[in-house]
Amino acid sequence: MKSREQRKTVTFLHLIIGGFLAAYVYSPIGELASIQLLVKALLLPLLIFSGLWLWKGHLVKQLFKSKTTLLSLLTVFSFHFATAQETTTKEVASKRWGIEYSPVGYGLFRISQGKVTYALNVEKKFKTELGLGLLVQPYSAAKGSESFNQDGAYSAFMASVAVRQYFWKGLHLEQVINLGRGSIRNSLVTGNDYDAFVVFSQSFLGYRFDFLKNRKVGFYVIGQMGMGYVPVNTNQWPRVEENGSSIYPLGDLKVGISF
Repeated sequence: MKSREQRKTVTFLHLIIGGFLAAYVYSPIGELASIQLLVKALLLPLLIFSGLWLWKGHLVKQLFKSKTTLLSLLTVFSFHFATAQETTTKEVASKRWGIEYSPVGYGLFRISQGKVTYALNVEKKFKTELGLGLLVQPYSAAKGSESFNQDGAYSAFMASVAVRQYFWKGLHLEQVINLGRGSIRNSLVTGNDYDAFVVFSQSFLGYRFDFLKNRKVGFYVIGQMGMGYVPVNTNQWPRVEENGSSIYPLGDLKVGISF
């Protein structure tokens, strides 16, 4: 990626994170434990790292030119990060399939979410990807799960259907529909258990960084921000906060391989 393009990408990323941080500071969402973890574990480190990369990234690249064994291994990652967007469309045309997973979702909220993707029009400028996967969220008393356990011990097992539309290089919008079983155990209102068919919608704006694009098997990282919404719950359990919102701010970091 050229310096000008790299600076534009990081500037755009900083604008998105800055808007989210403003909402975190000046709106009630900053009181949610899940949002606090998201800001501390992902957004602030990402903001600091990307800023340092713009400032001193050229020194890191020079350092990685050393031929020592350790640095040679690191150079593979650094080189492909710096040149991630320089390969032509032809070099990636054959990579229609992808497998991706969200380590942040599990690390923060104990949610295991992954999917298989397929690109419909890799030869065109505006690529479209379809995805099928699973969302598995077992009962958890971890701190990151507090926002899900506000009405009782929550769990979910859902199938996922996704559409990801690219607009400029790695910039994209993604819509994910998760549908399946949602459960509450030991309701904090009635003490009862509840099982329901739930539809959980996720809408994201994000950017995809590709590595090893000229290899048969590539690697990519996707950073996303957006919101989640529950339009369907066939057995709505009693809410501790009767007027509580069904819209949730979301952030995600996906890693995957393409082939």
